Amino acid sequence: MEKEYFERALRQRVVAARGECATALDGIMRRHAAAGRLASGATLKAFTDETVGVFKASYLEAQRFSFELAGSNEEVDRLSRFASEMIDAFMAEVTERSNRTGIQGTVVPNQLGVLRRFLEDLRTGLTDDYQHGMQGNQRLKKDPIVNVINNQTNSPGAIQQVGIGDNFSQQAFAQNHQELVNAIDRALASDAFAQLSPDRKEAFSDTALVVKEEAAKAQPDVGKLKRWGRRLVDLGKDLGIKVATAEIVHLLAKMFGA
Repeated sequence: MEKEYFERALRQRVVAARGECATALDGIMRRHAAAGRLASGATLKAFTDETVGVFKASYLEAQRFSFELAGSNEEVDRLSRFASEMIDAFMAEVTERSNRTGIQGTVVPNQLGVLRRFLEDLRTGLTDDYQHGMQGNQRLKKDPIVNVINNQTNSPGAIQQVGIGDNFSQQAFAQNHQELVNAIDRALASDAFAQLSPDRKEAFSDTALVVKEEAAKAQPDVGKLKRWGRRLVDLGKDLGIKVATAEIVHLLAKMFGA
């Protein structure tokens, strides 16, 4: 394995993950400010939940990248340091925004301490799993395509499985990225979306905006597009609007393989 490339790739992943975390935190601040609850514990909890989610997803992806590149789980120490670098970067973003919520006293410092400890414990646990050849409940193995399966019902009794893999095609992206933007707009204009509660609309539209902005670029951040695309698909499924997002899944599958 080429060490210089590996180091460079991990540094780039820290930057990308930090940007993803910052975007998510800014979205929380906008929503809570609009609802008049910015200076509340709910904001800090949302910060914590989102930061933990981005950290876990980013670390697991970096582990998978390392395993595929090296053909083994040998880079445990470097990955653990990568996770520590992410934690420092995330904490800087969360601290800056938490201090702008208007919450007084020791609440913010205490919650930031809780978040850092949680992230450190998560880093330790995920690193231990990786060292022993595990990711969650599954054993690590060479597998070039990791599918996120979306069950899409086109007609009663008929279920189509659509996968979003890891083999990104720049050519397929160039051919389909504008249509992906259009598909997101159609999902946001759909009757299914219109029937969601305001909070659920915000959650879906904020995620859709990130995917749309990345899809509109000539040279997207591939990792970001994949992460947020999968998140949008999963969110659509969880919110009960998977038919409205079926076109998005299909186009992402073209770009990343299925």
